[in-house]
Amino acid sequence: MQTGEKLSMLGEQVTVPGTLDQLGKIAQQLLNDKDLEVSKVRPFFWSLVETYVDRFQLYPFDISKALLCHFELQAYPAEELTKLIEQLEQQYEKFHGRALYAMDKKSLLPIGQEDETDILKSCLQYAAMLDNR
Repeated sequence: MQTGEKLSMLGEQVTVPGTLDQLGKIAQQLLNDKDLEVSKVRPFFWSLVETYVDRFQLYPFDISKALLCHFELQAYPAEELTKLIEQLEQQYEKFHGRALYAMDKKSLLPIGQEDETDILKSCLQYAAMLDNR
Protein backbone atom coordinates (compact mmCIF):
# COMPACT_ATOMS: atom_id res chain seq x y z
CA MET A 1 0.00 0.00 0.00
CA GLN A 2 1.45 3.36 -1.00
CA THR A 3 1.09 6.69 0.78
CA GLY A 4 -1.74 8.66 -0.75
CA GLU A 5 -3.21 5.54 -2.38
CA LYS A 6 -6.99 5.54 -2.52
CA LEU A 7 -8.86 2.60 -1.04
CA SER A 8 -12.54 1.84 -1.24
CA MET A 9 -13.86 1.01 2.22
CA LEU A 10 -17.56 0.72 3.01
CA GLY A 11 -18.42 2.56 -0.18
CA GLU A 12 -16.13 5.50 0.62
CA GLN A 13 -12.83 6.47 -0.92
CA VAL A 14 -10.15 6.61 1.78
CA THR A 15 -6.62 7.98 1.33
CA VAL A 16 -3.86 6.01 3.04
CA PRO A 17 -2.12 8.33 5.54
CA GLY A 18 1.54 9.05 4.87
CA THR A 19 2.73 9.48 8.46
CA LEU A 20 1.90 8.27 11.95
CA ASP A 21 0.85 11.84 12.79
CA GLN A 22 -1.74 11.72 10.00
CA LEU A 23 -2.89 8.28 11.11
CA GLY A 24 -3.13 9.51 14.71
CA LYS A 25 -5.32 12.44 13.69
CA ILE A 26 -7.63 10.09 11.79
CA ALA A 27 -7.80 7.75 14.80
CA GLN A 28 -8.62 10.66 17.13
CA GLN A 29 -11.41 11.81 14.84
CA LEU A 30 -12.86 8.31 14.78
CA LEU A 31 -12.55 7.95 18.58
CA ASN A 32 -14.48 11.17 19.11
CA ASP A 33 -17.51 9.70 17.29
CA LYS A 34 -20.26 9.75 19.92
CA ASP A 35 -21.75 6.53 18.57
CA LEU A 36 -18.52 4.56 18.87
CA GLU A 37 -18.73 1.68 21.34
CA VAL A 38 -15.86 0.77 23.64
CA SER A 39 -16.22 -2.88 22.56
CA LYS A 40 -15.15 -1.80 19.06
CA VAL A 41 -12.20 0.27 20.28
CA ARG A 42 -10.58 -2.17 22.72
CA PRO A 43 -9.51 -4.80 20.15
CA PHE A 44 -8.08 -2.05 17.93
CA PHE A 45 -5.89 -0.64 20.70
CA TRP A 46 -4.89 -4.08 21.94
CA SER A 47 -3.69 -5.05 18.45
CA LEU A 48 -1.69 -1.81 18.26
CA VAL A 49 -0.06 -2.48 21.63
CA GLU A 50 0.74 -6.09 20.69
CA THR A 51 2.28 -4.98 17.40
CA TYR A 52 4.33 -2.31 19.19
CA VAL A 53 5.57 -4.80 21.81
CA ASP A 54 6.46 -7.35 19.13
CA ARG A 55 8.38 -4.70 17.21
CA PHE A 56 10.18 -2.85 20.03
CA GLN A 57 10.09 -5.38 22.91
CA LEU A 58 8.62 -2.83 25.33
CA TYR A 59 5.29 -1.21 26.02
CA PRO A 60 4.42 2.15 24.43
CA PHE A 61 3.64 3.62 27.86
CA ASP A 62 4.89 3.55 31.44
CA ILE A 63 3.31 0.40 32.87
CA SER A 64 3.60 1.50 36.50
CA LYS A 65 2.00 4.86 35.77
CA ALA A 66 -0.80 3.21 33.76
CA LEU A 67 -1.47 0.75 36.59
CA LEU A 68 -1.58 3.50 39.21
CA CYS A 69 -3.86 5.60 37.01
CA HIS A 70 -6.15 2.60 36.65
CA PHE A 71 -6.33 2.19 40.43
CA GLU A 72 -7.13 5.87 40.89
CA LEU A 73 -9.76 5.81 38.14
CA GLN A 74 -11.43 2.72 39.63
CA ALA A 75 -11.03 3.86 43.28
CA TYR A 76 -9.72 0.41 44.21
CA PRO A 77 -10.52 -0.59 47.80
CA ALA A 78 -7.64 -1.36 50.17
CA GLU A 79 -8.39 -5.09 50.36
CA GLU A 80 -8.22 -5.42 46.56
CA LEU A 81 -4.88 -3.59 46.49
CA THR A 82 -3.57 -5.84 49.24
CA LYS A 83 -4.49 -8.93 47.20
CA LEU A 84 -2.84 -7.44 44.13
CA ILE A 85 0.33 -6.62 46.05
CA GLU A 86 0.50 -10.23 47.25
CA GLN A 87 0.01 -11.50 43.68
CA LEU A 88 2.75 -9.19 42.39
CA GLU A 89 5.12 -10.37 45.09
CA GLN A 90 4.37 -14.01 44.26
CA GLN A 91 4.89 -13.45 40.55
CA TYR A 92 8.16 -11.64 41.20
CA GLU A 93 9.45 -14.46 43.38
CA LYS A 94 8.31 -17.08 40.86
CA PHE A 95 10.03 -15.26 37.98
CA HIS A 96 13.24 -14.22 39.76
CA GLY A 97 13.56 -17.13 42.20
CA ARG A 98 13.85 -14.80 45.19
CA ALA A 99 11.58 -12.61 47.27
CA LEU A 100 11.00 -9.02 46.27
CA TYR A 101 11.90 -7.85 49.76
CA ALA A 102 14.83 -8.91 51.89
CA MET A 103 13.07 -7.34 54.85
CA ASP A 104 9.60 -6.45 56.05
CA LYS A 105 7.58 -4.43 53.48
CA LYS A 106 6.89 -1.54 55.79
CA SER A 107 10.57 -1.02 56.52
CA LEU A 108 10.92 0.16 52.90
CA LEU A 109 8.35 2.90 53.41
CA PRO A 110 8.80 6.36 54.90
CA ILE A 111 7.66 6.62 58.52
CA GLY A 112 3.88 6.87 58.78
CA GLN A 113 3.25 5.76 55.20
CA GLU A 114 0.97 2.78 55.66
CA ASP A 115 -1.85 3.39 53.21
CA GLU A 116 -2.29 0.39 50.87
CA THR A 117 -2.08 2.58 47.76
CA ASP A 118 1.22 3.98 48.98
CA ILE A 119 2.48 0.46 49.67
CA LEU A 120 1.58 -0.57 46.11
CA LYS A 121 3.32 2.50 44.69
CA SER A 122 6.43 1.68 46.69
CA CYS A 123 6.32 -1.96 45.53
CA LEU A 124 6.05 -0.92 41.89
CA GLN A 125 8.84 1.65 42.23
CA TYR A 126 11.08 -0.91 43.92
CA ALA A 127 10.33 -3.52 41.22
CA ALA A 128 11.07 -0.95 38.51
CA MET A 129 14.43 -0.15 40.16
CA LEU A 130 15.34 -3.84 40.22
CA ASP A 131 14.23 -4.31 36.63
CA ASN A 132 16.36 -1.39 35.40
CA ARG A 133 19.63 -2.85 36.74
